[in-house]
Amino acid sequence: MKPLNKTGDMLKALLRRDWIKLIIWIIGMLAFAASGAGKMEVAVSGKAAQQSMYTMFVQNPAMVGLFGPTPIESWQKYSIGPVYGQTMTLITGITFAIVAIIYVINRTRKEENDGVAELFGSFQIGKLANTTAVIIEMLVLHMIIALILAFSIQAQGVPGLDSLESNLLFAFSAASQGFMWGMIALFFAQIFPDAGGAKGATFGLLGILYVVRMGTDTQAVEAGWFNPLSWGNLGFPFALGYESWLGVALAVVAALVMIVLAYLLEVKRDINAGYISEGHGRAHAPKTLLSIPGLVLRQQRGMIIGWFIGLFVIGITYGSMFSQMDEFINSNATVRQLFTAAAGDSPSHNVLVASFMITLFSILSILTSVFAVLMMARMTSEERKNRQEQLYALPVSRLKMYLTYAISAIVLSAVGQFLTLFGVYIVQSQGKTSMSFGEIAGPGMIYLVAIAFVLGLLCLLIAFLPRFTGVIYAYIAFLLFMSYLGGMLDLPDWLMKLSVYDYIPKIPLKAMEWPPVVGISSLAIVLIVIGFVGYRRRDLIGG
Repeated sequence: MKPLNKTGDMLKALLRRDWIKLIIWIIGMLAFAASGAGKMEVAVSGKAAQQSMYTMFVQNPAMVGLFGPTPIESWQKYSIGPVYGQTMTLITGITFAIVAIIYVINRTRKEENDGVAELFGSFQIGKLANTTAVIIEMLVLHMIIALILAFSIQAQGVPGLDSLESNLLFAFSAASQGFMWGMIALFFAQIFPDAGGAKGATFGLLGILYVVRMGTDTQAVEAGWFNPLSWGNLGFPFALGYESWLGVALAVVAALVMIVLAYLLEVKRDINAGYISEGHGRAHAPKTLLSIPGLVLRQQRGMIIGWFIGLFVIGITYGSMFSQMDEFINSNATVRQLFTAAAGDSPSHNVLVASFMITLFSILSILTSVFAVLMMARMTSEERKNRQEQLYALPVSRLKMYLTYAISAIVLSAVGQFLTLFGVYIVQSQGKTSMSFGEIAGPGMIYLVAIAFVLGLLCLLIAFLPRFTGVIYAYIAFLLFMSYLGGMLDLPDWLMKLSVYDYIPKIPLKAMEWPPVVGISSLAIVLIVIGFVGYRRRDLIGG
């Protein structure tokens, strides 16, 4: 039987099964990337705003590390287009990549683990048919999103964002990143024996390249061409005279290479097998597995350790930005006068450093919230695979199961946030004007209440919409967008209020306010309790 036999039928099946998800995917990407275009005109209106933006995002190494570089060399040319291109290209490409990675692995490796691929194999369906259908679906989908995104920005008629070629470059830079990372995920799906390993490896590579990108963007921009994650933003959309389609072309070529390698690997391996074999494990289980908490933690041990290491490394990386900011502020009397508050000489009173800390700690806590969500969502993942039924056949209550996952997610996310802040502290403490650990930990740990709130929303989904727990990632993406650009864009108040981060005290820029912290914490507890009530009353879901 030919490897591609019935590819068309598999593609039709995919589209019938996922058409709602694909529509939501398209709408979500448009809302994320195109919604801020019109607001950018207000944010960059006037020479004073242009000069301030240029000082903040181009001359400040810390912000370059966050958003990426720009080739613009004077504030007079740093208009709406270059601002939008610098601040949105990287984050949009990463968002495309994350969604593509999850989808590709779920529709390939995860379906093998769940036995779906074996069921297909009982019919006259080629071994590469499903993989090819996913590739075609991803290619067409990203092309559609790119075209709609480009024309939606064009239709807004914002001066500086009204060049169709620039809009197409921006859209295809982000979409090509999504398609490339989807194919990288497809490659890793052949290597590892399960979906979890493939996702972990792909996201691990994405994280490593992100950290590497921060170094090249602030120290040696041209070296970024050796980093696939930098190909999108190094095309410099909207920076007229510097725009390049080379990054898009390289991403497409890399994706094709990954497809070829994935084909070669898949055609030679057995279904539900990987080239990295699973460990044989111990002959006798340790006593810790006799308890529900021990079992839950053991199942996610690898992910927990990986996230702890990753969060600590990210903290170290961002901590190195503080010394660069110090040099940036002290190198220019005008900048020092502009960004240093008269309230004192402590770094915590520096407006620029304080603003950077707020943005940084909110973004770091969003990463930690992803870790917490993965911990909690494992409960429904086990439920879909009919494994919870086996545990409930024992004298195990739903309360114990639910609280084990919820408490583990909260406690371990607190540890993860602490490790991130500790990494920031270690590196910045080597600078000339370092802050104490308390000055770092206080503003950073306050975001734990936001993480708890996100977990509370997830608990509601687990209780009442267990098959749609992935919706929580849309809210996390919204939080990320608001943390990156919400303060810069003139967004409506009602939209700002939808972000839980809008209520978190802006320490150290402002004084501590306990009422919103207590309110968010109380609301998170209420949501978690309501989640348990709903979980206890509903039936278990199956695959």
